[in-house]
Amino acid sequence: MQYINELKDGDELNSIYHVKTKSQATAKTGKEYFNVGLSDRTGVIDGRIWDVNAPGIEEFKAGDFVEVEADVISYNNQLQLKIYRVRVADKSEVNSEDYFAKSKYDKEKMAKELDAFIDEVKNTNFKKLLKSFFIDDKKFREKFLNHQGAKTVHHSFVSGLLEHTLSTTRLSKAIAKNYDDISLDLVITTALLHDIAKLDEISYYPDNEYTDEGYLIGHIVMGYGIIKNRINELGGFSKVEEDELLHCILAHHGTPEFGSPKQPMLMEAYVVSQADNTDAKLEIMRESIANAKVTNKMDANGFVSNNFMSTKFRESKL
Repeated sequence: MQYINELKDGDELNSIYHVKTKSQATAKTGKEYFNVGLSDRTGVIDGRIWDVNAPGIEEFKAGDFVEVEADVISYNNQLQLKIYRVRVADKSEVNSEDYFAKSKYDKEKMAKELDAFIDEVKNTNFKKLLKSFFIDDKKFREKFLNHQGAKTVHHSFVSGLLEHTLSTTRLSKAIAKNYDDISLDLVITTALLHDIAKLDEISYYPDNEYTDEGYLIGHIVMGYGIIKNRINELGGFSKVEEDELLHCILAHHGTPEFGSPKQPMLMEAYVVSQADNTDAKLEIMRESIANAKVTNKMDANGFVSNNFMSTKFRESKL
Protein backbone atom coordinates (compact mmCIF):
# COMPACT_ATOMS: atom_id res chain seq x y z
CA MET A 1 0.00 0.00 0.00
CA GLN A 2 1.39 3.37 -1.05
CA TYR A 3 -0.23 5.85 1.34
CA ILE A 4 -1.10 9.27 -0.04
CA ASN A 5 0.76 11.21 2.64
CA GLU A 6 3.97 9.39 1.68
CA LEU A 7 3.84 10.14 -2.06
CA LYS A 8 6.55 12.31 -3.63
CA ASP A 9 6.97 14.07 -6.94
CA GLY A 10 8.36 11.58 -9.45
CA ASP A 11 6.97 8.44 -7.80
CA GLU A 12 5.54 5.70 -9.99
CA LEU A 13 2.30 4.47 -8.46
CA ASN A 14 0.49 1.13 -8.54
CA SER A 15 -1.91 0.88 -5.62
CA ILE A 16 -5.57 0.66 -4.60
CA TYR A 17 -7.52 3.74 -3.45
CA HIS A 18 -11.09 4.73 -2.68
CA VAL A 19 -12.75 6.91 -5.35
CA LYS A 20 -14.29 9.99 -3.74
CA THR A 21 -15.15 11.83 -6.94
CA LYS A 22 -15.12 11.30 -10.69
CA SER A 23 -16.15 13.88 -13.26
CA GLN A 24 -15.55 14.59 -16.93
CA ALA A 25 -14.19 17.94 -18.04
CA THR A 26 -12.87 19.73 -21.11
CA ALA A 27 -9.48 21.42 -21.29
CA LYS A 28 -8.94 24.83 -22.92
CA THR A 29 -7.63 22.97 -25.94
CA GLY A 30 -10.97 21.19 -26.30
CA LYS A 31 -9.56 17.85 -25.16
CA GLU A 32 -11.82 15.85 -22.84
CA TYR A 33 -10.39 14.32 -19.65
CA PHE A 34 -11.48 12.94 -16.26
CA ASN A 35 -10.96 14.51 -12.84
CA VAL A 36 -10.65 11.88 -10.13
CA GLY A 37 -10.39 12.33 -6.36
CA LEU A 38 -8.73 9.37 -4.65
CA SER A 39 -8.40 8.79 -0.92
CA ASP A 40 -7.01 6.55 1.78
CA ARG A 41 -6.85 6.94 5.55
CA THR A 42 -4.03 9.49 5.25
CA GLY A 43 -5.62 11.98 2.86
CA VAL A 44 -6.98 12.81 -0.58
CA ILE A 45 -5.18 13.41 -3.88
CA ASP A 46 -6.48 14.67 -7.23
CA GLY A 47 -5.81 12.76 -10.42
CA ARG A 48 -6.19 13.43 -14.14
CA ILE A 49 -6.96 10.87 -16.83
CA TRP A 50 -6.04 12.40 -20.17
CA ASP A 51 -6.73 9.32 -22.26
CA VAL A 52 -10.49 8.84 -21.82
CA ASN A 53 -10.24 5.55 -23.73
CA ALA A 54 -7.59 4.07 -21.46
CA PRO A 55 -8.27 0.60 -19.97
CA GLY A 56 -10.87 0.57 -17.20
CA ILE A 57 -11.73 4.28 -17.36
CA GLU A 58 -15.42 3.83 -18.12
CA GLU A 59 -15.86 0.96 -15.68
CA PHE A 60 -15.46 2.70 -12.30
CA LYS A 61 -17.49 5.29 -10.41
CA ALA A 62 -17.37 7.31 -7.18
CA GLY A 63 -17.52 4.97 -4.21
CA ASP A 64 -15.52 2.18 -5.88
CA PHE A 65 -12.12 0.92 -4.83
CA VAL A 66 -9.74 1.00 -7.77
CA GLU A 67 -6.19 -0.03 -8.54
CA VAL A 68 -4.46 2.78 -10.42
CA GLU A 69 -1.26 2.99 -12.37
CA ALA A 70 -0.03 6.58 -12.38
CA ASP A 71 2.86 9.01 -12.12
CA VAL A 72 3.02 11.43 -9.18
CA ILE A 73 3.67 14.96 -10.46
CA SER A 74 3.75 18.44 -8.98
CA TYR A 75 1.28 20.94 -10.47
CA ASN A 76 0.89 24.46 -9.04
CA ASN A 77 2.94 23.33 -6.03
CA GLN A 78 0.55 20.49 -5.23
CA LEU A 79 0.92 16.78 -5.86
CA GLN A 80 -1.32 15.29 -8.50
CA LEU A 81 -1.64 11.93 -10.25
CA LYS A 82 -1.28 11.44 -13.98
CA ILE A 83 -3.31 8.24 -14.33
CA TYR A 84 -2.72 5.75 -17.15
CA ARG A 85 -4.79 2.76 -16.14
CA VAL A 86 -7.60 1.93 -13.72
CA ARG A 87 -9.01 -1.39 -12.54
CA VAL A 88 -11.97 -1.86 -10.22
CA ALA A 89 -10.68 -3.80 -7.22
CA ASP A 90 -12.44 -6.77 -5.67
CA LYS A 91 -13.61 -6.37 -2.06
CA SER A 92 -11.31 -9.22 -1.06
CA GLU A 93 -8.35 -7.00 -1.98
CA VAL A 94 -9.39 -4.18 0.32
CA ASN A 95 -8.66 -3.72 4.02
CA SER A 96 -11.03 -0.95 5.12
CA GLU A 97 -8.61 0.19 7.83
CA ASP A 98 -6.28 1.40 5.07
CA TYR A 99 -8.86 3.78 3.65
CA PHE A 100 -10.82 5.43 6.43
CA ALA A 101 -9.11 7.43 9.15
CA LYS A 102 -10.20 6.78 12.71
CA SER A 103 -10.00 8.64 16.00
CA LYS A 104 -6.58 8.59 17.63
CA TYR A 105 -8.30 7.81 20.94
CA ASP A 106 -9.23 4.30 22.04
CA LYS A 107 -12.90 3.66 21.28
CA GLU A 108 -13.53 1.47 24.33
CA LYS A 109 -12.07 4.07 26.69
CA MET A 110 -14.25 6.73 25.07
CA ALA A 111 -17.30 4.49 25.48
CA LYS A 112 -16.56 4.19 29.21
CA GLU A 113 -16.30 7.97 29.48
CA LEU A 114 -19.67 8.28 27.74
CA ASP A 115 -21.23 5.93 30.27
CA ALA A 116 -19.60 7.84 33.13
CA PHE A 117 -21.19 11.09 31.96
CA ILE A 118 -24.60 9.40 31.93
CA ASP A 119 -24.03 8.17 35.50
CA GLU A 120 -23.33 11.76 36.62
CA VAL A 121 -26.80 12.94 35.62
CA LYS A 122 -29.07 13.13 38.67
CA ASN A 123 -32.33 14.13 36.96
CA THR A 124 -34.17 10.82 36.61
CA ASN A 125 -35.96 11.77 33.37
CA PHE A 126 -32.80 13.00 31.67
CA LYS A 127 -30.89 9.89 32.78
CA LYS A 128 -33.71 7.65 31.57
CA LEU A 129 -33.63 9.39 28.19
CA LEU A 130 -29.85 9.07 27.85
CA LYS A 131 -29.88 5.40 28.83
CA SER A 132 -32.65 4.67 26.33
CA PHE A 133 -30.30 5.75 23.54
CA PHE A 134 -26.78 4.93 24.66
CA ILE A 135 -27.29 1.90 26.91
CA ASP A 136 -30.55 0.12 26.09
CA ASP A 137 -30.53 0.58 22.29
CA LYS A 138 -27.62 -1.68 21.29
CA LYS A 139 -27.94 -0.93 17.56
CA PHE A 140 -27.90 2.83 18.18
CA ARG A 141 -24.92 2.52 20.54
CA GLU A 142 -22.87 0.55 18.02
CA LYS A 143 -23.55 3.09 15.28
CA PHE A 144 -22.81 6.02 17.57
CA LEU A 145 -19.49 4.60 18.74
CA ASN A 146 -18.26 4.24 15.14
CA HIS A 147 -19.87 7.05 13.13
CA GLN A 148 -17.95 9.98 11.67
CA GLY A 149 -18.61 13.44 13.10
CA ALA A 150 -19.02 15.20 9.74
CA LYS A 151 -18.72 14.60 6.02
CA THR A 152 -15.52 16.61 5.58
CA VAL A 153 -15.10 19.61 7.86
CA HIS A 154 -14.18 18.34 11.33
CA HIS A 155 -14.01 14.94 13.05
CA SER A 156 -14.63 13.32 9.66
CA PHE A 157 -13.21 9.95 10.65
CA VAL A 158 -14.33 6.70 12.28
CA SER A 159 -15.52 7.38 15.87
CA GLY A 160 -15.30 11.11 15.15
CA LEU A 161 -18.85 11.71 16.39
CA LEU A 162 -18.06 10.02 19.70
CA GLU A 163 -14.82 12.00 20.08
CA HIS A 164 -16.56 15.32 19.30
CA THR A 165 -19.49 14.55 21.62
CA LEU A 166 -17.22 13.76 24.55
CA SER A 167 -15.07 16.83 23.96
CA THR A 168 -18.16 19.05 23.76
CA THR A 169 -19.50 17.51 26.96
CA ARG A 170 -16.21 18.04 28.82
CA LEU A 171 -16.05 21.67 27.74
CA SER A 172 -19.72 22.25 28.55
CA LYS A 173 -19.35 20.73 32.01
CA ALA A 174 -16.24 22.78 32.77
CA ILE A 175 -18.01 26.03 31.85
CA ALA A 176 -21.25 25.13 33.66
CA LYS A 177 -19.46 24.26 36.92
CA ASN A 178 -18.21 27.83 37.09
CA TYR A 179 -21.80 29.12 37.55
CA ASP A 180 -24.02 27.86 40.35
CA ASP A 181 -27.26 28.82 38.58
CA ILE A 182 -26.70 26.60 35.53
CA SER A 183 -28.24 23.12 35.44
CA LEU A 184 -25.38 20.68 35.02
CA ASP A 185 -27.85 17.89 34.25
CA LEU A 186 -29.39 19.84 31.36
CA VAL A 187 -25.97 20.80 30.02
CA ILE A 188 -24.59 17.23 30.06
CA THR A 189 -27.78 15.77 28.57
CA THR A 190 -27.82 18.32 25.75
CA ALA A 191 -24.13 17.90 25.01
CA LEU A 192 -24.43 14.12 24.78
CA LEU A 193 -27.51 14.27 22.54
CA HIS A 194 -26.82 17.35 20.42
CA ASP A 195 -25.52 15.52 17.31
CA ILE A 196 -27.24 12.13 17.51
CA ALA A 197 -29.12 12.75 14.24
CA LYS A 198 -25.83 12.78 12.34
CA LEU A 199 -26.25 9.00 12.29
CA ASP A 200 -29.09 9.60 9.83
CA GLU A 201 -27.87 12.84 8.25
CA ILE A 202 -24.65 11.34 6.84
CA SER A 203 -24.29 7.81 5.50
CA TYR A 204 -21.50 5.72 6.98
CA TYR A 205 -18.33 4.79 5.12
CA PRO A 206 -17.58 4.09 2.36
CA ASP A 207 -20.41 6.32 1.05
CA ASN A 208 -19.96 9.24 3.50
CA GLU A 209 -22.67 11.30 1.78
CA TYR A 210 -25.59 13.36 3.00
CA THR A 211 -28.81 11.38 2.94
CA ASP A 212 -31.92 12.90 1.34
CA GLU A 213 -33.25 13.63 4.83
CA GLY A 214 -29.91 15.12 5.80
CA TYR A 215 -29.95 17.49 2.81
CA LEU A 216 -33.59 18.49 3.15
CA ILE A 217 -33.94 18.75 6.93
CA GLY A 218 -30.54 18.62 8.63
CA HIS A 219 -29.37 17.04 11.88
CA ILE A 220 -30.59 19.80 14.20
CA VAL A 221 -34.27 19.51 13.32
CA MET A 222 -33.92 15.76 12.80
CA GLY A 223 -32.44 15.48 16.30
CA TYR A 224 -35.30 17.53 17.75
CA GLY A 225 -37.78 15.08 16.24
CA ILE A 226 -35.90 11.97 17.40
CA ILE A 227 -35.58 13.24 20.97
CA LYS A 228 -39.16 14.52 21.19
CA ASN A 229 -40.50 11.17 19.97
CA ARG A 230 -38.39 9.31 22.54
CA ILE A 231 -39.59 11.64 25.32
CA ASN A 232 -43.18 10.90 24.32
CA GLU A 233 -42.48 7.16 24.35
CA LEU A 234 -40.83 7.23 27.77
CA GLY A 235 -43.29 9.59 29.42
CA GLY A 236 -42.88 11.27 32.81
CA PHE A 237 -41.18 14.48 31.59
CA SER A 238 -42.48 17.78 32.90
CA LYS A 239 -43.31 20.43 30.33
CA VAL A 240 -40.36 22.53 31.52
CA GLU A 241 -37.88 19.65 31.22
CA GLU A 242 -39.04 18.83 27.72
CA ASP A 243 -39.15 22.42 26.45
CA GLU A 244 -35.76 23.37 27.87
CA LEU A 245 -33.99 20.29 26.52
CA LEU A 246 -35.54 20.62 23.07
CA HIS A 247 -34.69 24.34 22.99
CA CYS A 248 -31.06 23.52 23.78
CA ILE A 249 -30.99 21.00 20.92
CA LEU A 250 -32.48 23.50 18.45
CA ALA A 251 -30.06 26.23 19.55
CA HIS A 252 -26.81 24.28 19.61
CA HIS A 253 -25.38 25.92 16.47
CA GLY A 254 -25.88 29.32 18.05
CA THR A 255 -27.31 31.42 15.22
CA PRO A 256 -29.52 31.02 12.12
CA GLU A 257 -26.42 31.67 10.00
CA PHE A 258 -25.04 28.35 11.17
CA GLY A 259 -28.32 26.45 10.95
CA SER A 260 -29.94 26.93 14.35
CA PRO A 261 -33.74 27.44 14.17
CA LYS A 262 -33.48 29.19 17.55
CA GLN A 263 -30.74 31.28 19.15
CA PRO A 264 -29.82 30.31 22.73
CA MET A 265 -32.25 31.80 25.25
CA LEU A 266 -31.13 29.68 28.19
CA MET A 267 -27.70 29.77 29.79
CA GLU A 268 -27.45 26.01 29.32
CA ALA A 269 -28.15 26.36 25.59
CA TYR A 270 -25.50 29.06 25.28
CA VAL A 271 -22.92 26.95 27.14
CA VAL A 272 -23.40 23.93 24.85
CA SER A 273 -23.43 26.02 21.68
CA GLN A 274 -20.14 27.66 22.64
CA ALA A 275 -18.55 24.35 23.62
CA ASP A 276 -19.72 22.74 20.37
CA ASN A 277 -18.36 25.62 18.31
CA THR A 278 -15.07 25.72 20.20
CA ASP A 279 -14.41 22.01 19.76
CA ALA A 280 -15.31 22.13 16.08
CA LYS A 281 -13.09 25.15 15.39
CA LEU A 282 -10.11 23.78 17.29
CA GLU A 283 -10.39 20.46 15.47
CA ILE A 284 -10.52 22.35 12.15
CA MET A 285 -7.30 24.09 13.13
CA ARG A 286 -5.65 20.81 14.14
CA GLU A 287 -6.66 19.15 10.88
CA SER A 288 -5.63 22.21 8.85
CA ILE A 289 -2.18 22.19 10.43
CA ALA A 290 -1.80 18.46 9.75
CA ASN A 291 -2.96 18.86 6.14
CA ALA A 292 -0.72 21.88 5.63
CA LYS A 293 2.31 19.80 6.56
CA VAL A 294 1.38 17.26 3.89
CA THR A 295 0.41 19.74 1.15
CA ASN A 296 3.17 22.30 1.76
CA LYS A 297 0.78 25.09 2.79
CA MET A 298 2.82 25.93 5.88
CA ASP A 299 5.28 28.83 5.71
CA ALA A 300 8.88 28.90 6.90
CA ASN A 301 7.79 29.95 10.41
CA GLY A 302 5.40 27.02 10.76
CA PHE A 303 2.18 28.99 10.20
CA VAL A 304 -0.69 27.73 8.08
CA SER A 305 -1.62 29.73 4.98
CA ASN A 306 -4.35 32.27 5.81
CA ASN A 307 -6.31 31.36 2.69
CA PHE A 308 -6.13 27.66 3.50
CA MET A 309 -7.28 28.15 7.09
CA SER A 310 -10.04 30.65 6.26
CA THR A 311 -11.46 28.25 3.68
CA LYS A 312 -11.78 25.53 6.31
CA PHE A 313 -13.46 27.95 8.72
CA ARG A 314 -15.96 29.04 6.07
CA GLU A 315 -16.79 25.39 5.43
CA SER A 316 -17.39 24.77 9.14
CA LYS A 317 -21.01 25.97 9.01
CA LEU A 318 -21.94 23.09 6.67
